[in-house]
Amino acid sequence: MAYTSRIKMNKQATGANANTWGSVLNTEVFSVADQAIAGYTSVSVDVSGAIVLSVTDGAVSRGRNKLIELKGTLASAKVFEVPAASREYTIINSTSGSFACTFKVTGGGDSGTAVAQGYVSKIYSNATSVNPATGDAAQRTVGIGAANVPDASLADIRYSQVAGDQSITGSKIHTSLVESNSSIKVSSGRAYAVPYKLTDAASVILSLDESNTFFVTLAGNRTMGFPLKGRAGQSGLIYVYQDGTGSRTLSYVSCWKFSGGTAPTATTSINSCDIISYNVRTVAASLTVTAIDAEMKTDFKTPA
Repeated sequence: MAYTSRIKMNKQATGANANTWGSVLNTEVFSVADQAIAGYTSVSVDVSGAIVLSVTDGAVSRGRNKLIELKGTLASAKVFEVPAASREYTIINSTSGSFACTFKVTGGGDSGTAVAQGYVSKIYSNATSVNPATGDAAQRTVGIGAANVPDASLADIRYSQVAGDQSITGSKIHTSLVESNSSIKVSSGRAYAVPYKLTDAASVILSLDESNTFFVTLAGNRTMGFPLKGRAGQSGLIYVYQDGTGSRTLSYVSCWKFSGGTAPTATTSINSCDIISYNVRTVAASLTVTAIDAEMKTDFKTPA
């Protein structure tokens, strides 16, 4: 009696099984094919050693099922052996316990393919090794990490192209560096930085990733410290106000560079306003500014 090489259905010879042909066909062909195409079985992992998913010639066998669900609590890594025949399987890993479930070909010597817990995975055997039938996207969680599947709305997907011209409608908020290797043109509308309030302290520190435009009200004699998180070429304005007492002085650490090497003198009258324009010349690897060119214009007020 002969059987097919893959799913082991009975290949009846001419004239064989007289008067029992229908029974053999139903049991050893139709039932076997039905199991191979759409059969389901659950396999408990609560046993020792490798689990062999064997296939018996012409008979319903758990290793022939298309859908195999793994259940139970893993006490160690578990190997599942499938027959050395070309087949595709859908594996539902419903186990618990932090151990791997790996499928290999019986006697194949391959390293096998692991199926992740909590996921449904498609794998296939080519008769010598077991391999994933799809990429690993189905086994990745949604998130923002490099190994995650991005959590993207339909609106986000519309703007995910990386090549070609495209019109973008609606506002977009970027929370990290946006870099362009070409020109940026504003045909209508405007480009601006929201002014950022600096903390008034003995040393006034710019965090240049917050804005290009800053303001501070001096409540004592202050020093402009080394700006942080700068980028060479970044420029902007700093509005310096005197408080209701006035007479506050402003000095500078060594990275601040002024024309002729002379630091400007701030206006000290009550509630006065001076404006420092700046351009970052150089930064350290830590993005701390090492040279920033600046100029102060003093005593801005309404004309008399």
